[in-house]
Amino acid sequence: MNETTSETDNPQLPVLPPVLLLGAVAVAIVLDWTPLRFLSPPVGFNLQVLAGLVLTAGGFWLAWSARALFEREGTNVIPTQPTLKVVTSGPYRYTRNPMYLGMVIVLLGLSLVFSLEWGAILTPVLWLVLDRMIVAREEAYLSRKFGAEYQALLARTRRWL
Repeated sequence: MNETTSETDNPQLPVLPPVLLLGAVAVAIVLDWTPLRFLSPPVGFNLQVLAGLVLTAGGFWLAWSARALFEREGTNVIPTQPTLKVVTSGPYRYTRNPMYLGMVIVLLGLSLVFSLEWGAILTPVLWLVLDRMIVAREEAYLSRKFGAEYQALLARTRRWL
C-alpha cells in the first residue's frame, strides 16, 4: 500500500469520537451554571445517582468491551487508521456502534450522577452528531472497503439499538 492510499484508507472523520463526548461533558459543566434545573441536586445517594452509576458503568463496559474485541480480532480501534476486518461478534451482534452507544450512555449516566441538566439535554445531541458526522462516514467507508460482507452486517444488525 503506498503512502497516499494508507492516508485515505479510513473514514476521514472530522474529529475523533471521544473528543465529542469530552466536549459534550465540558459544555454541560459550563452550562450547568445557568438557572435551568430539573434534576435532583447531587446530594447523597438516591435513585437518580444509582441509575446514573449503572448507566455510566454500563456505557464504559460496552465501549471498552467493543474496543477490546477489536484488539482481539486484530483490527484498528483508532478510526484514522485502516479498518482491517469487519467485526460481527460480541456486542456487534446487537449494535453496529457499541463504542459510540457506550459514549452516549456514559454522558446520560454522568448527567444523572452529577445532576447536569445540560448533559441530559446534550445526550440526544451527542447521539445525533455521532450518527450524522461519524457513523455515516464510517458506514460509507466500510461499504466501499468490504462490500457484500459489510452489507450483510448492515442488513442483520441495527445501527444503534
